[in-house]
Amino acid sequence: MMDTIHFSLANNFDELTRLMSSAEDFLRSRQIPERTIYCVNLILEEVVTNVIKYAFKDEWAHEIQLMLSLQESEVTIRCEDDGCAFDPLSLPPPQLHDSIMDCTEGGLGIYLVRQTAHSMNYLRENGKNILTITIK
Repeated sequence: MMDTIHFSLANNFDELTRLMSSAEDFLRSRQIPERTIYCVNLILEEVVTNVIKYAFKDEWAHEIQLMLSLQESEVTIRCEDDGCAFDPLSLPPPQLHDSIMDCTEGGLGIYLVRQTAHSMNYLRENGKNILTITIK
């Protein structure tokens, strides 16, 4: 049986704080392990931050739709926005160095999401980015 919660938030950082708190409450109330909650928080923060910072070329309010689904041993995150087309799976891995201070800016967060997720899928449909991420 699938257990799902939907979130609708504006493209501003105050909404990100509300989202993360609500998502954490949802997961904890279903006795999801702390490590999984940590992974979900990492992914939500990175994905939504990127959407807020880079997806929109105007100053207008935009709506970001998120869904968290629980089914057996999987958590699925689905993020949908009407921003500029961007497939995070098309990015090459960042150049990793001995020190994070030596890394060039950009791509490290997406890399962490890709390393944390069991699977990721990107789709551009009806003018919307749809990113689906599964965590085992």
